[in-house]
Amino acid sequence: MFVKTVFIPKLNDSYVYLAEGYRDSKNKVKHRNIESYGRLSLLLDKDPEALDRLEERAAQLSEVTEEAIIQLSINMNTLDEQNLPRQNYGYVFLQALYNELHIPEFLSEYQTRTSVQYPLNEILELLVYSRALNPSSKKRTYEDKGNYFFELPDFSLDDVYRSLTHLSSMKDELTLHLHRRIQETRGRDCSLVFYDVTNYYFESENMEGLRQKGVSKENRETGIVQMGLFIDNEGIPITYELFPGNTNDMSTMRPILEKIKKEYGLGKITIVADKGNNTGENLAYIDNEDDYYIISQRIRARGTELANIVLDQEDYEWNSEGNFKSKSVERDRVVKRSNGTSYTITEHLLCFWSQKEENYQRAKRGHLDERIEKFIENPALLNASNSFGIKKYFKKVMVDKKTGEVLRAKAAYEFNQEKYERDLALDGYYCIVTNDLSLEPLDIIHHYHQLSKIEELFKVTKTDLEGRPVFVWTDEHIKGHFLTCYLALVLYRLLQKKLDKPYPVHQLKEALNLASIKEMNQEIYIFEKRSPLYYVIEQHFGIDLNRKYMRKEKLERKLTNIRL
Repeated sequence: MFVKTVFIPKLNDSYVYLAEGYRDSKNKVKHRNIESYGRLSLLLDKDPEALDRLEERAAQLSEVTEEAIIQLSINMNTLDEQNLPRQNYGYVFLQALYNELHIPEFLSEYQTRTSVQYPLNEILELLVYSRALNPSSKKRTYEDKGNYFFELPDFSLDDVYRSLTHLSSMKDELTLHLHRRIQETRGRDCSLVFYDVTNYYFESENMEGLRQKGVSKENRETGIVQMGLFIDNEGIPITYELFPGNTNDMSTMRPILEKIKKEYGLGKITIVADKGNNTGENLAYIDNEDDYYIISQRIRARGTELANIVLDQEDYEWNSEGNFKSKSVERDRVVKRSNGTSYTITEHLLCFWSQKEENYQRAKRGHLDERIEKFIENPALLNASNSFGIKKYFKKVMVDKKTGEVLRAKAAYEFNQEKYERDLALDGYYCIVTNDLSLEPLDIIHHYHQLSKIEELFKVTKTDLEGRPVFVWTDEHIKGHFLTCYLALVLYRLLQKKLDKPYPVHQLKEALNLASIKEMNQEIYIFEKRSPLYYVIEQHFGIDLNRKYMRKEKLERKLTNIRL
């Protein structure tokens, strides 16, 4: 701290300031005024020793804390904090992980190779951090780019949309790059991988390209796009693929699996998936590759042979509480391939029953007996919309059993009592199949139940990251949009791992959003209130920003240390 005088020729006098020296972000020495004392002549008229006294005060202030100096400056410039511009700096913790994955280096090489004329990396950072913290349209994201405490080079909204096309073209290269970086930096357990499919809807009713009418999980009438996702044993995404909305779930696994087996070097793996992927084509491919699968098995849709195996009580073992039982049946399963050939797999059929599952299935069915009785008395009601879920227990009868007369005008219906009773008996039972004959039943259940990890990730992309509805229309832009969602998802999963605790994404998102500052002037920033979880994140990144006020250059230095 020192006393500075600045001569003003027009006044033929000097102004006196309390000033301090500092280094800017480029390490250049600069001065700034902390306090103004007015004109020198007036000060000396009142006190001939004014400059000496001010020098003493400057020496004293040099020994006080930076916080006190900042407070002094704030007191001099009383402002309403509510009206100050707000900027988020919590994104920097995601940026540290982004940089750890060497994404800037990857994009720099890509930009050189493709001669992109706009700052592709900075645009991607803006899209990813905004998707992670404040999801919105690409237009709104561009308009709000000043809400983050970092300087962006000049680019236009058109550049943002053009970047989506490049993101689409680099998707396979970048996801493979991320996989390799995760292997290098933290190791990766791909001995057990999980696969599932979900879909995302659009607001537009136009059906073209990836946007196609399919079975929407939200029962939407608009177009959807399918996403198949593989994750590793820790729940960190490995890769994904997009498919047109009218693609059958069963046909999505193999194309991605073939790709990652060839390019990702995963070695021998065990794939866990739900019954939607239990097809002969998928299982034959996995087994023929000398890999393992653990996949749930439909019971009711597989005919009486499987139901009889499940309902045969021989060899079931009960738990001590009497609310769970299981058995394992080894069998040779012959599956049909799409090319017409047959393939035989030796597998274990794991049959389970639980009281909890039975209660769930019976509650889901509701008062089915009363409803069925109504249709038995008046089969004509089966054509009504309320016959959903019941009509399967009635079969068409084309010949009158009493007279032998052919019923040409319309078919009659006969209640299939045997099928109904069999379905009631199957309540509470479920099956899992595996070609890994070394696994114990409880291990198989444990592995299968971990599919909830991938269900959680899909929930995150749809809610916290607001990946749907999708507001871009061309296939290239759709693919670019989902790559930004995927990157945000990977960063959150890596953040959860770094914190050594699976904090829910919505809590992390809130903590990072609360990490914000307000600019009092061009030099001083005021920290807003932060959450307890934020300080946990700080601790794991080795930084302490527990201040109310901070100089700009000091804040920049601290944030730079996080990024590196």
